[in-house]
Amino acid sequence: MKKYIPWLFRLIGPTLLAVFLFKSDLNLLFTTLRGADWWPITLSLLLLPPFLIIKTWRWQQILHELKLELDLITGSLLYAVGIYWGSVTPGQAGDLVRAWYLRDRGQPLAPALFSVMLDRLFDLLVMAVLATIGIFALGQLLPSRELQTLLVLTMGTGLAFVTIGLAMRKPRKWLLTQGLPKILPKHLWESLNNLNAQLATLNLHPRLIFAVTAASLLSAMFTFYRLWLLFVALKVFIPLFIVIGVSALIAILQVLPISIAGVGVRDAALIAVLLNYGYAPEQALSVSALFLLLTLEHILVGFIISFWFPLGKMQLQNEVSEE
Repeated sequence: MKKYIPWLFRLIGPTLLAVFLFKSDLNLLFTTLRGADWWPITLSLLLLPPFLIIKTWRWQQILHELKLELDLITGSLLYAVGIYWGSVTPGQAGDLVRAWYLRDRGQPLAPALFSVMLDRLFDLLVMAVLATIGIFALGQLLPSRELQTLLVLTMGTGLAFVTIGLAMRKPRKWLLTQGLPKILPKHLWESLNNLNAQLATLNLHPRLIFAVTAASLLSAMFTFYRLWLLFVALKVFIPLFIVIGVSALIAILQVLPISIAGVGVRDAALIAVLLNYGYAPEQALSVSALFLLLTLEHILVGFIISFWFPLGKMQLQNEVSEE
């Protein structure tokens, strides 16, 4: 029964969507979608390749610090596969498959996993900062301004502490060699020391800070531009900073293992925000449907690419060549 619990939690989002659809005028919803301008939608879909390249380049910078190498083209394809698996697994945990692809290519698994985790944390940190706008935009749903401020500070500070702490050599070394050994069994201490040795080359120096910050901001700009085009396609005109805030908040909420590809939680956030600007729930659901279209594009592209990169293929080829 326990193995089904994560998937039961994932049904919270789809249940929310079912409630929203039950209460909506479906004729108005379909009319709104039929009236969409397809040029902005098409442009948004076509911007996937540069979006992937920017994210892959950032991942490359982290890999380089860990003495792991991966060319940009292969990395971009593997990144697409990671997005696909992340979209169809609870909490986007499937994105870690990128590390197994690196192991398949002869790279050590532990630093490969760490690179993917750190890459995701940098994304979440940027989104957490920008999601503060979304939290304040949803102020009418929260009991007080104090609670909003507390949520903002807790989310941003927590992610910053974890990300910077793991990226910096000294805090990470203390955690792996002194902090965790105090609470974990002795038989794991040697593994922690080995992990610390494998990560020793990674440190948060100025060049790396500039590289990952610039790439994170640029990829975020691409994300928000692609999503803003969907609002334009449906003639839903709200301030750009609100588009950025609610989109970043949705990105954070989608990490929670309570939905499938953001279904339901995305709709709830968009309905709450757009109601403030005089738009009907059906229009918010239409925007959400186009958001889902981008997610489905990511899933489809990653799924197709995964056939060209079956796990274990490279390792098998290496074993055959050695024989």
